[in-house]
Amino acid sequence: MHPVISTLSRVFDMPSEFIGDEMQLRAVASWDDLTAVELQVHLEHELGTTLDDHLIERIESVGQLREFYDERLAQLAGAKAPPDASAIAPPLPGPALPEDASEVVFGETGISEVDAVRGRLSYRGYPIEELIGRVTFEEVVHLLIRGWLPDPDELAGFRARLAAARELPAMVATNLVLNAGCSTSSVLRTAVSALAVAAEADADPAAHIDLGERIIARIPTIFATQQAARSGRKLPRPEPELSHAENILHMLGLPRDPERVRLVDLCLVLQAEHGCNASAFAARVAAGTGADTFATMSVALATFTGPLHGGAAHQVIDLAREENNPNTAAAYLRGRVDQVRAARARQVSSAEEDPRVRPLREAARSFRGGPDDEHVLRVLDAVRAAAHPSKGPRPYLTVDCYAAAIYHMLGMPSDLFVPMFAAARVPGWLAHVAEQRAQQGGIQPRLRYVGPRNLRLPSPEQN
Repeated sequence: MHPVISTLSRVFDMPSEFIGDEMQLRAVASWDDLTAVELQVHLEHELGTTLDDHLIERIESVGQLREFYDERLAQLAGAKAPPDASAIAPPLPGPALPEDASEVVFGETGISEVDAVRGRLSYRGYPIEELIGRVTFEEVVHLLIRGWLPDPDELAGFRARLAAARELPAMVATNLVLNAGCSTSSVLRTAVSALAVAAEADADPAAHIDLGERIIARIPTIFATQQAARSGRKLPRPEPELSHAENILHMLGLPRDPERVRLVDLCLVLQAEHGCNASAFAARVAAGTGADTFATMSVALATFTGPLHGGAAHQVIDLAREENNPNTAAAYLRGRVDQVRAARARQVSSAEEDPRVRPLREAARSFRGGPDDEHVLRVLDAVRAAAHPSKGPRPYLTVDCYAAAIYHMLGMPSDLFVPMFAAARVPGWLAHVAEQRAQQGGIQPRLRYVGPRNLRLPSPEQN
């Protein structure tokens, strides 16, 4: 079946045999502006690229849509296949792929359990409901990378090592100042690589501290240094007596009263780990090749540059802040953010929801913010209601959006949302890297070839 036909069948909830080239898109009973957005998002997912936001407005029939799809697919492939390529050599039958190839199990883990059907998440066997409000981010980090919750002495030693590792090597700080005007995501990746250079040059004063602990401690110092240099402020100095959450607020020059510290710590705890998603998988693939820790963290950070994994949260808050009508913003966000991030709508029970959303939503609601903050939360609540699983096979609002709302309410600029996500997720990445190394095996997924075969170049007589 042509991908356009299967996509229209899903979007219109219509049998594919009823969809022909002559069908007019706007003649379908279920057609509206939101359906158009959903259709475009599905096409973007099929093609693996972003399309012009007004594309669907210019296409009237199914045939026109098929023609556009085939042309764009050929452009993306770099060259058009001959029209009779399938007749020359039809694809050979291959092993059947699962309905959702993104859910293929390639190994085992003892780090976290993500149960999307029941809406559950646990770290090393602890449901997150057991951890929220009872343990700090530092304790969760110890749990993820060491395997157990620390006793008081272990926690004190761990906090002392993090405090001693927060200062950046001079060469890294200088690089951040020189590149302060670049994007935060690019600077963060570059700084992690610069830490590797400093270690090789024996220019890291904290070389005696575990490498993973150094990276965890320094991610906030990296983006806080860039922010200070960008705004012309004095470069921040971490305070050894402050917790990880307190130091983030301190280095960003933001108030750090107990309520604000609690909100930051809550976000860090809830974003610390979430199974083998894109970033963790990328880190594991790199670890399986024998790559060093700096390289695995750089690879994981690289996945955050796209909108499908962490990179869309700031777009959500920016739109929520600018759009006056929560319902209008909700319709747009549901189509352009949540459906893209979910990549595939799943039929779920009405009870399913990311278990991290509720505590973050309640925390954001209880924080006394300004009128702009209240509007942002109203928009997110509208998206949450529109995309709730009880509505049918619709993806739900992700935790990153409510975490971003909290960061916005605390006064952080939107370009810090991804670095904050990274600051929280590094412990999970390190745990995955260590686990992959312990398994002593590389990850080598295979793709089933479905393109043309036995193509021939033109004979000399035809030239």
